[in-house]
Amino acid sequence: MNPPLLSPSLADETGVRAELTATAGGLVPLLAGQAAEGERLRRVPDEAARALREAGMFRLGTPRAFGGFGAGVRTCMEVTAELARGDASAAWIATIYAGGSLVASLMDDQARTDVWGRDRDTAVAASLTPSGGAVAAENGDLVVTGRWGWASGIDHAGWVVLAIAPSAADQPPVIALVPVAEVTVEDTWHVAGMAGTGSNSLVVDQVRVPAHRTLSMGGVLAGAYAGRHEGEPRNAVAVSSMLALTVVAPMLGMAGAALELALATAARKPMALTVYARLADSPSVQLAFADAASLVDTARLHAYRAADDLDHAAAEGRELTVGERARVRMDTAVAAIRSREAVDRLVSVSGASAFALANPLQRIWRDLGTASRHGVVNPDLGREIYGRSLLGITEQPTFLV
Repeated sequence: MNPPLLSPSLADETGVRAELTATAGGLVPLLAGQAAEGERLRRVPDEAARALREAGMFRLGTPRAFGGFGAGVRTCMEVTAELARGDASAAWIATIYAGGSLVASLMDDQARTDVWGRDRDTAVAASLTPSGGAVAAENGDLVVTGRWGWASGIDHAGWVVLAIAPSAADQPPVIALVPVAEVTVEDTWHVAGMAGTGSNSLVVDQVRVPAHRTLSMGGVLAGAYAGRHEGEPRNAVAVSSMLALTVVAPMLGMAGAALELALATAARKPMALTVYARLADSPSVQLAFADAASLVDTARLHAYRAADDLDHAAAEGRELTVGERARVRMDTAVAAIRSREAVDRLVSVSGASAFALANPLQRIWRDLGTASRHGVVNPDLGREIYGRSLLGITEQPTFLV
């Protein structure tokens, strides 16, 4: 039975955001309690996934026409950042599902009914690095074969969107929507951080994908499908910018959680080999906390400025300029790096005990170190993209601008 809706028909996005963020906050204790088990299993535990699903966290990107929230970029980010206060991996798969659902929602009504017609909580995973290949069949269908990596959250998803490498260099990749039941999951996700995301590899062997479940990746990035469905302004969001930016949301949550944990430690733990009965009494610690808190604020300010830029442009039906999208990539990079720097300082000031396996701070440190090096974040590439734009250089090293 489907859970009750959390007011998805509210016109006021701010109200939806507040409601969903409060719901996400209520899940934090459960997610925190399941985080170690998720790391051991190398996927989000079933109990945590069930709680996310029942709370509507898999419906962030589901179209409102199918009982979802069709949430904007900032709403998705604030909600998943809140989830990350409990478990970064749980927040990560919710983020990926929001992006996968956006791509699926751009397809025609038949494809959307295939996905959400029977279950509005169906999660859509994604692997959008072009790979594999496809052979054309009759009626515009494709027969897909290949291997895709890093399909986060595939264990709890019903569908997955895959980017298929083009057969010719001058053609854009094709995006295919495939039922998870028709793919084979390879156990390849053995990592030091973000282990609970279950980002395993997928193998597809001669799977037929009907034409209505395909899109041109070039068309998606160019906004060609933005107006396909009335009353869904989220479909007009700059997809390339959104996919890169939203993955920093769990990093914001991790950094905030690390600050809370370290503050609690500083209030009770003595500084070894000194006269300070509490870390908090040391001026050097006080300065470190001021720096760390400011870094957390900096990350949030950049990330949410970029999210607002994307949402406002989508609401206005306006395409972002290359310069605006380049700045979003820079904001993405800044948010990731400042979050990581904040946690590095907090781990250092907390002392060697922060690395005890029982201390969640060390998991945050490992998770953030891994997440902030994701390919779509790539801070140095973000700087390069922004610098080129500022200098009037039109050629960019990636299509994800």
